[in-house]
Amino acid sequence: MASSTVKRVVVYRFDRQPLEGVINPSAYLLDNHLELITLQGNLQMVPYVEIKAVCFVSEAGEADLFTEHNLFERRPKVPGLWTRFTFRDGDRLDGILSHNLLDWPERGYSITPAGSGAKRQRVFVPRTAVVSTELRGVVGGSLMGLAQREKKGAVSAGGQLSMFDS
Repeated sequence: MASSTVKRVVVYRFDRQPLEGVINPSAYLLDNHLELITLQGNLQMVPYVEIKAVCFVSEAGEADLFTEHNLFERRPKVPGLWTRFTFRDGDRLDGILSHNLLDWPERGYSITPAGSGAKRQRVFVPRTAVVSTELRGVVGGSLMGLAQREKKGAVSAGGQLSMFDS
């Protein structure tokens, strides 16, 4: 049975005002567009080429994703891949991607942004909005995971996963 939960979002668009509304988190990413219902009750179908970012929020506030705390001031403590995205209009945004590459959706990236809180919990960045990405660092997880795999015997003496041994 499908969940009836909806999430509140702010959709940032290139050269346009942000849209605020609600989405169904399990079905909002369609083939060519994103579907959301605005706070006025209108169904909007926004093409991916117009979308800069989709910010999941829990409370209303000023749309400031690209104006305040968009870059980490120091190395983040949240485990994941610290990544900097550069958008088509030159804006930049830092975020933490999952270590698991299978968690990355085909249509874009789901990140934990810098300065995350009630006004910005998660951000979806469509691939069409990004001109470059930069890996700034790997935070947590990788060395700890390697130590656990070595303990279980899944990693060979050379540090390579045993499935790659010939």
